[in-house]
Parts: sequence; structure tokens; C-alpha cells
Amino acid sequence: MITLFHTYYNQRHMLPLHLHAWWLHRRPIKYVLVDDGSQRAIDWFPFPSCSIYRVQEDIPWNMAGARNLGFHVAQTPWVLMADIDHVMTPEALERVTRLDLTDPNVVYSFSRRRIDGVYGGEAIINALLNRQRFFEIGGFDEDFSGHYGSEETFFEHCLKQHGLRHVRCQDIVLEWHPFSGATSRLRRDRQFNRELFNKKMGLLHQGQYKNGRLLRFSWSRCEGTTRPAATRPAPIQIPISSRFRSVRTF
Repeated sequence: MITLFHTYYNQRHMLPLHLHAWWLHRRPIKYVLVDDGSQRAIDWFPFPSCSIYRVQEDIPWNMAGARNLGFHVAQTPWVLMADIDHVMTPEALERVTRLDLTDPNVVYSFSRRRIDGVYGGEAIINALLNRQRFFEIGGFDEDFSGHYGSEETFFEHCLKQHGLRHVRCQDIVLEWHPFSGATSRLRRDRQFNRELFNKKMGLLHQGQYKNGRLLRFSWSRCEGTTRPAATRPAPIQIPISSRFRSVRTF
């Protein structure tokens, strides 16, 4: 069994899409939502096998911390992470459950296609990896939180430095819903994190890098957010531009 977690920030409109996909996929998977300090917390989510955790502080660009929390609360040996604007369609989830999980030194990343059909390429933020190896590597570096960019690229370099093999699964395609607007009010100045990235890369190449403390914020599990459902919910009305389409391999 694997855990699938999504990091979430003020994107309530994305939740029905994920709920719809999960109900269509019937293999045993544990689901986690990590609410990264949204102004309006998720008050309920009608999926019985989904747990919700909330970062109490609203830290700008805290993707590193939110992803660390997702791995921390996961209770399975393998963990699949994805941002909330990337939907694991039933076809993609089915393919993920067939992957070979015997080698903990393998990292699987997945393709993404925008809802208008444009291919977006692979991204390490949509990846399946061994939970124990994740923490042995040090997880995401939360020094990057508070400013925009570079934490994903640096994490990918850390994977390589520790000898993990990156397998790009082009036949597993996530549905990408970009431009949600949830972070439009935040500054995207990359200068601070670019300088931090260069400094940390120097330490990494010299063998002197060590990640600092993880989970540098208060967080909690949201009790009572999930409600058992005896039957599948009524079909969700989704705009035609956002409906699931068949996923082709290429």
C-alpha cells in the first residue's frame, strides 16, 4: 500500500476533482491532505480513507515544510506526493500501483498534461519515493520556506548525491490545472533563494551539507473532517473544460 498526499493552499475548487478521481479508483491507497495554512481551513471532506493535517501558521512559500509534513504523517513505506493542482486520474493511479517497489533507491516521477492538452513535462514535485530514504536524505530543506523557488531543484540534487535512481514515467500522466490564483498575492522574487541555493550547492558538492530541523511550525490533525460514506456520492458537476479525459501513453 502507498500513501498519496497533496499539499493544499486556498484551492477549495480543486477538492471535488480529487474526490471524484479517488472514488473512481478502488485500490487500497491511503490519502492525506496537507493544508499549508489556508485562510479558510478545510472543514470537512467526505472521503473515509483521507486524513487532513493543517499547518497552523501561514508561512509564504512553505512548500518544503508542507511536503515534509506529508511524509512525516504517512504510515506506509512508499509515499506519493503531488501538489493540489495536479490530479492523479484513475488511470494514473492504476499505473502507479503496478510499479516495482522492491528497490528503496528508486524515485519515480510522473508526466503532467494541462487541461488544455499541452504537455508540461515531468516534475520532481510529483513523485513516488521510499519514506525511509526520504528522511535519510534529509527531506526538503525548510531554509527555502518564506521565499520563492529553488527548494525542488535542490531536493533533486540531494537525491542524486545520495545515489537514488530517478525513473521518469512518461506513461503515467497527471492532469494539471495551473493558474489557480491561490498564490497570486505572494511575491515571487527568486533572488533570496537563488543565493541560498548556490550556497547550499557548494556545501553539497563538498560533502558538508546537512539539512536542519524539519517541521519548523506548529501543526495538527484536523479531527472530524472526514465523514464515512456508505455509498459513492452523487456525480460532481465539473465544468466541461475540467472533466477527465482519457490518458494516452507516449
